[in-house]
Amino acid sequence: MRRLCFSALVVIALAQAGCAARKPVKSSAAPPAAKAEAAPPKTPALIVTPFAIASGFDRAMWFTEFHASRIGRIALDGSVTTFNVGAALPERIVSGPDEAMWFTDPAGNRIGRLDPSGAYTYVPLRTPNAGPASITLGRDGNLWFTEHAANRIGRLTPLGTLTEYVLPHPGGPAGIAFARDGNLYFAENESNRIDRMAPDGRIDEFPLPNPDSRPNSIIAAPDGELWFTELAANRVGRLNPNGRLSEFTLPPNLRPFDIAVTRDGKVWVTVPRAHAVCAILPDGRVDSIYLADTVFPGFITAGPDGNLWFTEPTGKIGRLTAAGALTEFPAAPVENSAAEDSGPRHSLLIGPH
Repeated sequence: MRRLCFSALVVIALAQAGCAARKPVKSSAAPPAAKAEAAPPKTPALIVTPFAIASGFDRAMWFTEFHASRIGRIALDGSVTTFNVGAALPERIVSGPDEAMWFTDPAGNRIGRLDPSGAYTYVPLRTPNAGPASITLGRDGNLWFTEHAANRIGRLTPLGTLTEYVLPHPGGPAGIAFARDGNLYFAENESNRIDRMAPDGRIDEFPLPNPDSRPNSIIAAPDGELWFTELAANRVGRLNPNGRLSEFTLPPNLRPFDIAVTRDGKVWVTVPRAHAVCAILPDGRVDSIYLADTVFPGFITAGPDGNLWFTEPTGKIGRLTAAGALTEFPAAPVENSAAEDSGPRHSLLIGPH
């Protein structure tokens, strides 16, 4: 059994919050004179737990399902298609350079690829139990990902050639992003720092000023600055490419989970336990949009329509406008899609290379 990342545990806990089953009430009525014929077993309900989300190559939003071997596609009008990806546990997802979606599978210790037809392939990692976590598309056209448990950064070409880089110090790399300066940035949530990897492999480390902040998600803004969440504090950090670090304090009890940036450069973070999405303005002020108590915004990203899209562990996908108008869509199709019923169920392996 793989060790779950801290971010995954947060979302699972949210999905389970308030979901304790009620005990059945015992009936005082007399038993029937004759034994009734047993009813046929019911088909198990489809359990949908959306996890990570990303904007796709086709102007749709794509999301992983943490409790199932599925990846979902939700069009901008809210219609959903699901794709079976074999015996896997898809976690983080990104649009690749080849009109396909690429995702991490920590349970299978591999990177997966799903093309528009529903066919999927996998690239196994060389290091056992590496814990592939976050994944991003590099400016070089390759897929880059963190190996949280193995303290490595992986690079994968669209053709399946794999390279792994061992980090000089342990730290548990989590979120990862490419910046405008051509460098790779990632959060080390066990060592409380942000690291920068140059194209030649050189590593620069930027420790955070407050201990045990647990930096996790990170994203590059259009101006080249890096923004990241601090899971164990009510702060959001900003790292200038020159190494200057700033931190912004959110209102009390607002601990950020995931982070996104819109085309206007505004930074947004989700705060699941507070049922809120917060915008960080250029001057450091924080605008908070509080949602209904039934809404637990998880992973978030900017969509091609200019809106924010986020997953909810309760089985929904949320669409939020900059003005705070929320629309929720069920993350399961109205009927099982053809991709779910008859899609490919193979597990081809590319490599190893």
